[in-house]
Amino acid sequence: MKYATWTLNFTDPDYGTGPEPVIVSQGGTAEGSIPDGDVTEGAEILGYFTGEPTGLDAWSFTELTQDEALAFVTAIDNTAYVADDGRINVEIVEPE
Repeated sequence: MKYATWTLNFTDPDYGTGPEPVIVSQGGTAEGSIPDGDVTEGAEILGYFTGEPTGLDAWSFTELTQDEALAFVTAIDNTAYVADDGRINVEIVEPE
């Protein structure tokens, strides 16, 4: 599992884009997962990707280690943990 953070690019003022289509066009996969706030205000998004993508400066794409990714999510929700598949999850508590 590879981890990264990125922000949306608002080149078009009506909507933001993520790096996922560019990564896919280079033969990889990408999925945004956990934002650190309001993405329309520039919040970083933790996501997962494959491949060795290039040309992602417009999204401030930064590859992270698993420990760095876990720290990113733990700062948002202290119940964060690494699941068996490598994804970072948080505990969901159902209201009683």
